[in-house]
Formats: sequence, structure tokens, C-alpha cells
Amino acid sequence: MRPAAVALVTALAALSGAASAQTAKPAPAEPPAPAPAAAPASEPSPSAAALSPADASAKAEAEMAASRKAVQDLEAQVIELRRIIEAFDRSRASVGDMRRRLDEMEARLRENDRRDDALATGTGGGETSVFKFRDEGYAMRSPNGHFLLVPHLRLQTVWEGGLASQGTMDTAPPDTSGFALTHAELILDGHVGGRQFMYRLQLDAAETPALNDAYMQVAFTRSLGLRVGRFKVPYGLQRRIYSGDLEFINISAPMAAFSLERDIGLMAIGRPLAGRLQYEFAVLNGADGQLNDNIDLAYAARVAAAPWGPLPAGEGDIEWHPEPRAMMGIAGYYNLIPTDVIARTGDLMVDTDQDNDGRIDNVAVWQGNVELKALWRGAALQAEWFGRTETPGGIYPSRSYQGAYVQASYFIIRGRLQVAGRLGQTEIPRYKSTPAERARLGTEVSEQSVGINAYLHGSHRMKLQVDYTHLHFEDATTGLDAGSGPEVHRLRAAVQLGF
Repeated sequence: MRPAAVALVTALAALSGAASAQTAKPAPAEPPAPAPAAAPASEPSPSAAALSPADASAKAEAEMAASRKAVQDLEAQVIELRRIIEAFDRSRASVGDMRRRLDEMEARLRENDRRDDALATGTGGGETSVFKFRDEGYAMRSPNGHFLLVPHLRLQTVWEGGLASQGTMDTAPPDTSGFALTHAELILDGHVGGRQFMYRLQLDAAETPALNDAYMQVAFTRSLGLRVGRFKVPYGLQRRIYSGDLEFINISAPMAAFSLERDIGLMAIGRPLAGRLQYEFAVLNGADGQLNDNIDLAYAARVAAAPWGPLPAGEGDIEWHPEPRAMMGIAGYYNLIPTDVIARTGDLMVDTDQDNDGRIDNVAVWQGNVELKALWRGAALQAEWFGRTETPGGIYPSRSYQGAYVQASYFIIRGRLQVAGRLGQTEIPRYKSTPAERARLGTEVSEQSVGINAYLHGSHRMKLQVDYTHLHFEDATTGLDAGSGPEVHRLRAAVQLGF
């Protein structure tokens, strides 16, 4: 393309020079014409058909002006063409520089792939282990890639102060204030023998019992696995979220009232459609993580759909999703637990074997849950509804409870500073509680909370949290205030550090 353009410029330049030379050269003077011979009177005079010298001069000047105009136009076109060619040269140089940078980037990516392959196949130099440091911490991997260990550490300290109103059973207002080490966790994640054999061990020295998660998981495919051991029951969106990734220091009051905590068993996990569909089906002891005390097992199931793509595991939109993301799910739980009729009635002689099978009667517990979560551009919304029915059987009536909360948040400084609010209302089952305990603590609570979080490293691993909560406890049946601290104003501040 450039040689043709150069040739065109050369031709135009030559034409311009020739035109300039032609216009610069003066027109030759015409020789005087011989005097015409006398013509007959009947013919017209030759001078009438020929131009006069003045007219010839005017015509020549007009032709010269037109030639000059054509030459000026031609010179302007040559200048514009030269400018276009220079711009094309600059653009070609920029494209070449970009191509060179892309080639360098591809070379670096190929080198990274080669190193990863060497680590996975054991051809990376015969080292016994490889440590890889990342922003979130570090990982230890064997040269053949069959063993992976990723440790995590989290420390959280909380100051909490509460101003409570004095109830009918209080001798003084039950105000509180103090510091607490709420979490001192060590978590070990990884795989053994290959990526399809995963494990997790989570210990928290600040809790009792200290053992939280302890399970193995076999991945049959990328979207299907089986988990065996001790893990969280697949019920409740907020309870299933890692506590270090919460927007408030603790879960909501409704979630706490219906929480199923952890249990021992096995669970099938599926993430088909690239994570847009999620499901968990679990068979559990149903004895709060202990050895089952009857021949009946507990069953839990959860199904959730995220049509626009999977959502992050934690609360809030710290990743600042440019497109809306939403997820909706349902969960259910069934278990048979020993009757609490003695505690509820206070009668030690009450019949606890109405079917006369030689065993303590059971209470059938059914729980349901509906969850919703949405994210977009730093804003997050989540809500849950909980329901529970306890059916003792025999002469005792069924008992039903329900509760719900809604929580919203927004990052006023992207990835750094977040504000959040939460409203909740719930009945409290208080299984195995005595009438005196239910009167003192109440069986229904309402919650209003606001909070602000500072993410020091742009993640949940390092953050400062401050939240305020107003709680009101009352008897769901009578509407009377709880006997102790029926109204509480609670202020908490927490600092969290981990990797």
C-alpha cells in the first residue's frame, strides 16, 4: 500500500511542477497579420470575425488564473495525502508495538503453564514440596500435585456493651460490657491423592467444642461430589456462610432461633449448569453432632437457582458485580428427637412412653426455609423465612413457629467502606426449656440493626466492624415482656485478622 501511495505522490508532484512551469512561461506574441486585400462591398469585413488584441489578452489571463487555481488545489491534495501517509505510518508502528507486547505476554503465559505442568507432573526439579505464597496466604503442594495443604488462620476480638431494661424478674437492670475472644481458628483445606479427594479440618480454640468442620469429600465430576464427616447442615443461607464473611458480627436473631448448627453424616453436593443450580441432600445423625440416640436418622435438603451466574459465598457485594446477580433457594429438614414433655410441663411423673414400646416418645420436627440473595454494583440484599413444626404425638398438640429477616448493604467506598441494615422478627422454639425459662427469656424477639464495616485489605480477611442492635423480647402467647431484660440496646465493635 505504501509504494503505491509514494508513486501517486511522485506523479502528482511532477504534474504540479509541469503546471507551474506552464503558468510561469509568458505566452508568445503573435506576428502581426498582413493587411487584408480589399474585399467586395457585398462581403463582411474580416475584422468583424477576428478577436481584438484586448479580448485576446483577457482570455489569456483567465486561462492563466484557472491554471493557477488547479495547481493550488493539486498542491493541497498532495499535502493531505502526505498527512494521511504519515498517520498510517504512525498507526502501523503502534500496531507493531502492540503485537510485540502481546507476543511477550503469550510467552510469559506459556512459561507459567509450563511451570504449572511441571509441578503437577513432578518434573519441576525433584523438590519434596513447593510453597506458593498468595495475597490470601500460602499453599503447600507436592511436586506431583497429589497433595495440597492450604492453611487459614483467623483471630477476632469483640467488645460488647449492652443497656437492658429491668424486667419483673430482675433485681437490677442486666447491663453488660466487656471484651471477648470470639474466634481463634485454624483451618486446613486441601486434597490428598488427587484433586478429587478433598478434605477440611476447622478448629476454633475460642469455642466449645473446639472442633467445627472435619470432613472428606470425593468429587466424582466437576459438578458432583459426596461429603462425609462433620459439617454444617444444609439449612439457612446465613448459617451456612462462613462467620468471618458476615456483614454483622453475628447472625440475625431469626437465623439463630432456627439454626441447625453442625452434624455428622454424609451429603451429596451438586453444582450443575456452571453453578447456576445448586443442591445438597444430607443424611445425618440428628443429635447435634453426637452419636445418634435412636434408630431414626435426620434428613436435610436444599435447592437453589442462580440464573445469571453463581454468587460469592460471603455476604455483601465486595467484588462489585457490574451485572445483577440473584439467587433463590428452598430448604427442608426432618428429624425425630426425644420428647421434652417433662421440661415443658415440669411434671416428673408425666407419661413419656404413650405407645408402650419401651422407649421414650419422639417429637417429629419439620423445618422449612426460603432464601433470597441479590447483588449489583456494591449493593446487596438478602432475606430469609423460617418455619418449624414440632409434633409430639399422643395427647400433646403440635407446636408451630416462624420467623424472618431482611438485610441490605452498600459500599459507599468501593471495596473499602460498607454500611448495612437489618430487620428481623421471630418466634423462638426453645426446645427442652421449662416454663420458668420461657417466661424469663421470652419466646419472641424483634431485631433492628445497623452497622458499618471497614475492609482494610479489600477483603473479609482484614476488617473492622461496628454495629448497633435493638432487641425486644416478649411472650408470644400473652404479648407480655420477658421477665429479664425485655429491651436491649447493644453496641459491638470487632477487629478481625486472618489469611
